[in-house]
Amino acid sequence: MAARRIAYACGAAILTAVFFSGLFQPTTLGQSPDAGIGNSTAGQTDKKNESEDDLDLLDVDLKELSSVAVKSGSTAMDAEVSSVTRTKSTVAHSPAAVYVLTNEMIKRSGARNIPEALRLVPGVNVARTTNSAWAISIRGFNGKFGNKLLVQIDGRAVYTPAFGGVWWDMQQVLLEDVERIEIVRGPGGAVWGANAVNGVINIVTKSSAATQGIYAQSGGGDEHRSFNALRAGGQQGDLTWRMYGLQADDGPSFWNGPGAPWDAFQCGQGGFRMDWTPTRRDTLTLQGDFLGTRGTCNQNFGTGFLPGPERTRGSNFLGRWSRVLDENSDWAVQMYYYNWHRRVGGDAPWLMYENTFDLDCQQHTKLNERNDLVYGFGYRNSQMMLFLDGAGVATVPPTDSLGVISYFVQDTMTLRDDLLYTTVGVKCEHNSYTGFEYQPCAKLLLTPNEQTSMWGSISRAVRVPSFGERNAQLFGGLFRGNQTRLSEDVLAYELGMRRQATEKFYWDLAVFFNRYDNLIGISPAIPPGFFTNVGYGDTYGYELVGTYEVTPDWRLSTSYSFLVEHITYGPNGLPLECVPGRSPRNQWNLQSGWNLPHDTTLDVIFRYVDMLENGNLPSYFVMDVRWAWYPTDSLELAVVGQNLLDSPHQEFLDNFGEATEVEQGVYGSVSWRH
Repeated sequence: MAARRIAYACGAAILTAVFFSGLFQPTTLGQSPDAGIGNSTAGQTDKKNESEDDLDLLDVDLKELSSVAVKSGSTAMDAEVSSVTRTKSTVAHSPAAVYVLTNEMIKRSGARNIPEALRLVPGVNVARTTNSAWAISIRGFNGKFGNKLLVQIDGRAVYTPAFGGVWWDMQQVLLEDVERIEIVRGPGGAVWGANAVNGVINIVTKSSAATQGIYAQSGGGDEHRSFNALRAGGQQGDLTWRMYGLQADDGPSFWNGPGAPWDAFQCGQGGFRMDWTPTRRDTLTLQGDFLGTRGTCNQNFGTGFLPGPERTRGSNFLGRWSRVLDENSDWAVQMYYYNWHRRVGGDAPWLMYENTFDLDCQQHTKLNERNDLVYGFGYRNSQMMLFLDGAGVATVPPTDSLGVISYFVQDTMTLRDDLLYTTVGVKCEHNSYTGFEYQPCAKLLLTPNEQTSMWGSISRAVRVPSFGERNAQLFGGLFRGNQTRLSEDVLAYELGMRRQATEKFYWDLAVFFNRYDNLIGISPAIPPGFFTNVGYGDTYGYELVGTYEVTPDWRLSTSYSFLVEHITYGPNGLPLECVPGRSPRNQWNLQSGWNLPHDTTLDVIFRYVDMLENGNLPSYFVMDVRWAWYPTDSLELAVVGQNLLDSPHQEFLDNFGEATEVEQGVYGSVSWRH
């Protein structure tokens, strides 16, 4: 182990020396590094009617993609987003704390999955608990099931009402096909509904028209032992399509407990997408995915650690029909079906599944020059079953269903042309758990010039109790759920400003204050206790982002996040899953993207994460490095080092299982497209 650490340290020192020596040497490349270090529009320029002078990144080869020129002007301000108002807009005209991860940002970070990519985003806390389990949250309340964060893939919600949160090991997206990831920090309930309390993550994949031809990737290393992907796309008249398959095998993490390391993880997934444009006004999309995983679950229910083999399978199908009526009006209808099945064997076996059907309709209309209206309705039904047969844990009854009927309306009003806008809206829902819920918002946007925008908002959002919180019985019934609890709610206040100060320098600041009520915990803490609305309190903080183009071939980006949590669970209560103190007070990262001679690129990312008060986990400082070479127009060779400069460290402490430690790792990959 000592020799291995020395080798890693030497490798990191060499890469760092190469990096810093290159900073002061002229290069022969006439283009700048990818604009993806920080918010940009790189990787998402396949929109219709774009300027002929713009470079379509989806149609260029790998060699060109590695050295895309940074456009002058407010590039970051023009990044496309749709998660804030459910209509196409830009970062500059979004009255919210929104950040866009482009395809190139993900590629050049060296991330192998969505959670690793999200480490780049300010205000997002990403902590790995095991090699397949992640705790991800925005602005506090982190947990293995981050129950105040709504996550969507192409408009399909992957938040599960069974536990409240996201199974991140089941979100195996082919990163090459991701167009962008939009991250909205702050409530999104006024347009997306319940559970979008602290933020929304919207993963947008490329259209099948943008993924023509063949793409293949293969690689491996010590942590990511092997990974392979193959995708093929084609066209038949007005119909474009793609099919893909991927495989990944991750080795076990560092384990300081009894026995051998246990959290190795394997997965395989395949899928398809078809886009049909029978007329200039209509677009029909059909897509689906099929997933299977294999790992180990090591649970602790108060009787010791009980490892067992864990198997997961799932599938989803989504259909969408959108029509442009005229330049001022359009509508869309979307339906999807999503199911997953999870089984754990061993001494504490358990079984769970979920089947969800969702229908969503929306209409967008510009009533006049002053009012831009979007409204719609939806229906969702989730059938769930949880059967836990071990260590005194059960759900009574073992099956349940959650039905939701919703409708929303939002109006963006121009108070003064090219200067002042206001957005007001509300989403109303009726669900079978807590009844009627309302989530309003009011936002104000000031754009004094093309380089500056300032905004403020007040909004309310709720989180509906999960099936487990309603029906779980822990330790033989000493702690029990109940079916009379209210939804958790937050009243959020936000202010922000973003500015393209010069052609080379961009910055973005967001400040927030959140007041929570009816937080679900256990009361009294001494059994017998019940899951009830016992918690309340405040969180506040800010996030600052800056991007600077040092030279045409070198770009720096940095972000800093500050968070304070003051949450109380009454005199005799205690929190359940998303425990205060499990989110760092301070987070900082520095990203450097460098285009080197001889068709190579070098990207270095430094990350600092503060200590966690709950569990007293120490802070850590790590470095990720990616070097890539493009010997031909269609071939890419890359070497990536992850979590360098630190020894194995624990990033999170889970309620129901022991977390493993994150090690330094190196992998190589070969990518080819035709």
